[in-house]
Amino acid sequence: MQRFHFASFAFIFALMLFAGAFVVMNVPEAQALRSDDGAVSVTGLARTAQHISVAVDTSATIGDPLLGLVYRIEPSDVPLDAPIVLSFAKRADLGTLEATVVYQWNSSIGMWVSIPSVVADTHDVLAVEVLSLGDFALGVIPDAFVPSLLTAQDALRAKSPVGTRGYRLLTSYTLPNGVPVMWPETRIIGGCGGRIGAGDRTEYSSFAQTMNVLVNDVQTQVVFTVVGEWIVAGDGVGCPASLPLKNQEAIVL
Repeated sequence: MQRFHFASFAFIFALMLFAGAFVVMNVPEAQALRSDDGAVSVTGLARTAQHISVAVDTSATIGDPLLGLVYRIEPSDVPLDAPIVLSFAKRADLGTLEATVVYQWNSSIGMWVSIPSVVADTHDVLAVEVLSLGDFALGVIPDAFVPSLLTAQDALRAKSPVGTRGYRLLTSYTLPNGVPVMWPETRIIGGCGGRIGAGDRTEYSSFAQTMNVLVNDVQTQVVFTVVGEWIVAGDGVGCPASLPLKNQEAIVL
């Protein structure tokens, strides 16, 4: 009788351990969704309501300063309800050992943007925290001299859409055989008298200028593109004459 009681207890205890292990194995935070090549993993899936997928984006253009492959992480058109972590492997076979930054493609402004929220940066892994998905790639930040683009910015602001009440002016650079990347220096915001007003829609326009500048101590022909993101009033009424469009401040990214 005593032996039977002990055996029953041991069976129940083993069953509880198995059930606990099953639950842990099926909790999304305990699993890392990975790309087929094992180079990218996504964690924190329990904090989102969406089904997330990771795959190499074979249609994406690769060029300086991007390294390796571009990965499409979806759904790219739905904001996440909480941050998730994307971990990228630095590997010789992928050509990403020298990676120092993770870039995300911003289709609205037409440029790759570096992600500042780094949670891990080791010899083997570079991980960032994000709140939106899409195309991502590892890359580097070139050592370059960026000339003043005030003339180009002023020219673009002078051609703002009718009804503009606020704006952001963002600058990208494109190296030879490269892709457009936001320069991690400054962005300019402004509006009526320097203050951003309310609008009903957002419009975009751009102004490109080619210059010879030093990139990694080498004279290089670079295309700089200033992109205007305009906050426009639907009634077409922009700033009053007493409060013309002007810059508010420069923000260091």
